[in-house]
Amino acid sequence: MKRILLLLGALCALTMTAHAQAGSPEDSLAFVNASWQVTDLGKGGEARYASIRMFDSVQSVSIISYPARSFKTSIVEGEGMSMGETYVKRGVANHAMHVSVLAEAAKAKAAINGNYFNTRTFVPICYTRIGRRVFSRTSPKETFRTNGVVVIKGCGHKLDIFTCDTLSYDTATRGWKEVMAAGPMLMEDGKEVLYTKKQKQSTETFYDYRHPRSLFGFTTDAKGRADRVYMIVIDGRFPGQADGASIAECSYICRILGLTDAINLDGGGSSTLWSDQTGVINYPYDNKTWDHKGERRVPDILIAK
Repeated sequence: MKRILLLLGALCALTMTAHAQAGSPEDSLAFVNASWQVTDLGKGGEARYASIRMFDSVQSVSIISYPARSFKTSIVEGEGMSMGETYVKRGVANHAMHVSVLAEAAKAKAAINGNYFNTRTFVPICYTRIGRRVFSRTSPKETFRTNGVVVIKGCGHKLDIFTCDTLSYDTATRGWKEVMAAGPMLMEDGKEVLYTKKQKQSTETFYDYRHPRSLFGFTTDAKGRADRVYMIVIDGRFPGQADGASIAECSYICRILGLTDAINLDGGGSSTLWSDQTGVINYPYDNKTWDHKGERRVPDILIAK
């Protein structure tokens, strides 16, 4: 923990001299100096949680981080698993499960919810591919925010995150074993990805309002390879306990952590962070109660094992 705080302190000092779209030096210090509750996940992995006063609000932040070389990162699709039970909602059969259920079935050490989906049918509405099987493609209605991909290969030890438009998935991700489209991009090649009003396409409520958010990213080593992977959930919609974050505020938090590449995943009631040592770490909103029981069923997750 001491090593991580020293690193964050150094990164915080850098943020004080840099221009930021959201946040301030005081916010960086509040994040670094927060009273983090830390759980050792083994093999260099850890889970931590803190309630932090920053952005003139209360931020409830849960983080799992782990060395890319020591853990295998992968995508788990409920449809691709033999779960023994199929849920039916409004007459539509689906394989959506709680993050904790999918993660335990996959024998994961850590997990976070995945990309966007239809909350009525639980069918993914963003491109997802595992091996040669394409589970879903991005809906035209999702292009206002889905502008990047998480890609994985090398038995789960090699990964990347980069900008990718919806027409380029098949060519841009050739050679990668697993692909999950999401967005918007938060960090790319060490720089915050900022969005103009025109780019937001009149969807400022999604970008600029505070919501529960799920983020995925990594730091890089001297050779530019993914080094330490981060799964992050920022709770929201609990005024005074968890006010949520805007997209720009999410990017700012990623920059404080030193992430070179990061992407926004599905948020809102879907935002869930889990480990086998802690169970659900954050306070999912789907039951609208300040506890750890409000998981929403989701069709896919990102895991580490």
